Amino acid sequence: MTVKAKLLALALLLAGCPAPRDTPRPAKRVAFWHTFNAEETVTLNAILAELRRGALRDVGVRSTVVPFAQALNAFRRAAGSCGPGAPELFRAELPWIPELVARGLIVPLPPDAPAEKDLLPPAQRASRYRGQRWALPASLDCLALLYDGQRLDKPPASLDALVAAARRLTVDASGKHVGQSGYDAARVARWGFYVRADAYWFLPFLWAAGGRLFDASSGRVYVDDERAVAALERYASLSRGLGVAPPRPSLGGDYEDQARRFAGGQVAMIVNGPWATASILERLRPRSRLRVAPFPRAPDGRPAAPLSGHAYVVSRCAKDRAAAWQLARYLAAADAQERFARRNALLPALGAVYKRPRLAGDALIQGFALALAASRERPQHPAMARIFDDFTPAVQAVLLGEATAREALAGVARGWRSRLGLGADAGSGTGSGTGSGTASGMGTGTGR
Repeated sequence: MTVKAKLLALALLLAGCPAPRDTPRPAKRVAFWHTFNAEETVTLNAILAELRRGALRDVGVRSTVVPFAQALNAFRRAAGSCGPGAPELFRAELPWIPELVARGLIVPLPPDAPAEKDLLPPAQRASRYRGQRWALPASLDCLALLYDGQRLDKPPASLDALVAAARRLTVDASGKHVGQSGYDAARVARWGFYVRADAYWFLPFLWAAGGRLFDASSGRVYVDDERAVAALERYASLSRGLGVAPPRPSLGGDYEDQARRFAGGQVAMIVNGPWATASILERLRPRSRLRVAPFPRAPDGRPAAPLSGHAYVVSRCAKDRAAAWQLARYLAAADAQERFARRNALLPALGAVYKRPRLAGDALIQGFALALAASRERPQHPAMARIFDDFTPAVQAVLLGEATAREALAGVARGWRSRLGLGADAGSGTGSGTGSGTASGMGTGTGR
């Protein structure tokens, strides 16, 4: 075959082959930042993949995980500058919303947003601020008492009962418990409780003792009053004086250490939220040992455990706000909430989802639902997102023996008054201690 013939044949062959087609780029794009943990991100990615193939095939989603502890500061910076890479949709903790609104970093829901009547009351309240709706709630959470059902038949109903149970459940290598003759504190085989070096985990003890944070309407600070000081002294005594919790907690690794010790049978009771159960259940055998109960209430009957949750907000930087809200609607829809509940024990913000067949018989979800109903909302105030910047280091200092409870909380109060503009002229509170926020009800956490 001549060269000319070969070229002709090649041309005919190429003419018969279809030209490669570029995959069409989605007409809309949304940059989405979230704070899901590793197990939750697997669920999220599965939902996003289904949306890409179906309802949102014309929306390209760039999903980025941001560690929870860094997320608020990262969003403040990004949404403040609207530079390259700024998120358009953000998964925010509910107590962050007042600050995001006050700073002008997020936009209100559009008029065609899903009705709020199906949301549990705490989700309704938390997503509103200054008379407008700003977020689509996707989950609620709270701190609860998690206990080993093989060690404890019935959860304690009061703070005194919790401490008494912790004493009974703390045993040495010979099986003797705290207070029993011959008990060897140097050879503890199982601790009754675990004390986290985090102010969010101290908050149930503060509220159960009748203490307060601050008054949202007046800005008056109560965190350094006598009830708060006594509550922090008691919290610290669990690991130091009473010896019913591991001493000198690791400030950087106590969250994982708590879960590991509980799953390994070395701790009988811990405080944590629904987000923590997946990693605990991976190690716990049998899984039925994990029991969930509300944290004991205050003496006046008010809930003591903090309630929180997460919602989707749209940044002021969003180029296509309609597309961002469209994605948020699907991620906050009932089907998505059920999926996160079944796979990751995240508590739905929509009341009807708890009645769906797969969740109605789920002991873990229903146990946390009872704990949620016995939890308390925090004050709705722009400063709420930042109070733990001062609070947690103070709690850590007391647990490590570096400061007294009175010294540490006095420093917290000074910081709140000066840095956060709370109660600048009010002085220390010595009021009734009736609590802050309102009691929740299912008819209603960071932490993570």
